[in-house]
Amino acid sequence: MAERERSDERLAGPGGPDEFVAAGAERAGKPAGRTGAPAAVDPRARLGRGVEIGPFVTIEADVEVGEGTRLLPGTVLLSGSRVGRRCTLGPYAVVGAEPMDTAFHGEPSLAVLEDDVTLRDFATVHRATGEGRETRVGRGALVMSYAHVSHNTSVGEHCVITTAVQLGGHVQVGHHAVLGSGALVHQFARVGAYAMFGAGSATNQDVLPFSMARGNPARHYRLNAVGLKRNGFAGERYRDLERAMRFMRRKDHAALAELAATNADARELLEFVASSRRGVLRFVTAG
Repeated sequence: MAERERSDERLAGPGGPDEFVAAGAERAGKPAGRTGAPAAVDPRARLGRGVEIGPFVTIEADVEVGEGTRLLPGTVLLSGSRVGRRCTLGPYAVVGAEPMDTAFHGEPSLAVLEDDVTLRDFATVHRATGEGRETRVGRGALVMSYAHVSHNTSVGEHCVITTAVQLGGHVQVGHHAVLGSGALVHQFARVGAYAMFGAGSATNQDVLPFSMARGNPARHYRLNAVGLKRNGFAGERYRDLERAMRFMRRKDHAALAELAATNADARELLEFVASSRRGVLRFVTAG
C-alpha cells in the first residue's frame, strides 16, 4: 500500500493531513460551503477548508477533497477518489467509478486528481485495477466535457484533454500534451510530452513527444510548432528539436543518437522509442 500512501501525502500538501476535516465534524452531512439544495455527503469523507458543494453532489466515505475545490451540481465522488486543491469538477462529473475491466475484482484502488485540475461536465475518471494502484490526472490539467480517463491511466501536468476524448486503460499522456476533440487512444498506448494529437484521430500506437500527429489511422506529420512555441521553446533548443524530428522521419538513428549525447530533448525522443510496448506511429509519406 506504499503507492497509496504516497498519493495521500502528495494531496495532503504543506498543511499535512490536518488540513482535512470529516464532513460530519460540524454537522453530520452538512460541511461548510454546502448550498441549501440537497446533496449526499458521507460524514466520513475528508474535506479541506472552503470546499464548495453544489446541489445534488454525491460524496462517498473514502474520499478526500483539497481546500478551495468546487464541486458543481450533480458531481459524483465515489470511494477511492482523491481530489487536490483548487480543482473545479462538473457539473455532473464522475470520479472514482469502478474500472470497466474484467480483471477488476473489487480491490481498493484510487482515482487521483492533483491540484488545480478542471474536470468539466459529464467527464469521467475511473479508479484503477489492482490493489493500491491509481488512475492519475496531473496538476493543472483540463479535461473537457464527455471525456473519459480509463483505469490505470496517467495524464500529465497541464495537459488539455478536449471534448469526448477517450483514453483506454493504462494509457500514458505526457506533460503539456493536447488531444483534440473526439480523439481515441488505445489501451497501453502513449502520447508523449508536448505532443498534439488531432481531433477525431485514433491510435493504437505511441505518439512521439514534441510531435503533431493526426488521422485514422493516425500518422506523424511534423514538429508541434505552435504548441512548442507557446510553451517557450525557442532559439537553439527549437532548432535542435527540428533536427531531431528530421532524423526520426528519415530513421537516421545514428544521427539522432549523436545529437542525444548532448541534447536532453533528443534523448527523450530516443528513450521514448526504446521503451515503446506497442510501437511508434509512422510518419506520413509525401504525396
